[in-house]
Amino acid sequence: MAQCAKLVALVVVFVFCAACLVQAEEGEKFTKLNDKGQKLPSDAGQWAMIHDNTTGLMWEVKTTDGSIHDMGKTYNWEGANDVFIAELNRVKFGGFGDWRLPTTDELRTIRVKGAEPNINVAFFPNTASTGYFSVTECGSGDIFAERVKFGKIRNTKKDMRVRAVRGGDTKRE
Repeated sequence: MAQCAKLVALVVVFVFCAACLVQAEEGEKFTKLNDKGQKLPSDAGQWAMIHDNTTGLMWEVKTTDGSIHDMGKTYNWEGANDVFIAELNRVKFGGFGDWRLPTTDELRTIRVKGAEPNINVAFFPNTASTGYFSVTECGSGDIFAERVKFGKIRNTKKDMRVRAVRGGDTKRE
């Protein structure tokens, strides 16, 4: 019985240490950027984009201000591309005109299991606990809409939330 208690205590310590390590790595993994794409200190209170230092991708950050970035806005597949992404590129959000929908694999790189929503809210605030559009390109070159879930809230595949990305594999333009 004593060995079992020691094993449980060891597992608890391991899980706690692993959680601390993940939080430290997340702080080094992401860089906050302002609305002009310029680097901000890690303790900045407001930011518009996140640079993922591991993948090189730049992500749009959601807001609650009613703008195109508002976390409550949903789109069908055409609107996600023809309204949301088109508007970010038209206004050159952050000084860039190459925003796009993320691939499923890209969107999964910012997903964190065990949290609700399933993302690091210290860097990605205002993320709804639901599915977000992503794209998958099949061998024939056809592009399909998919979703990556960031929580338990169900939505239809017809109207979903969207998060823009730039960088990485941009062959799909």
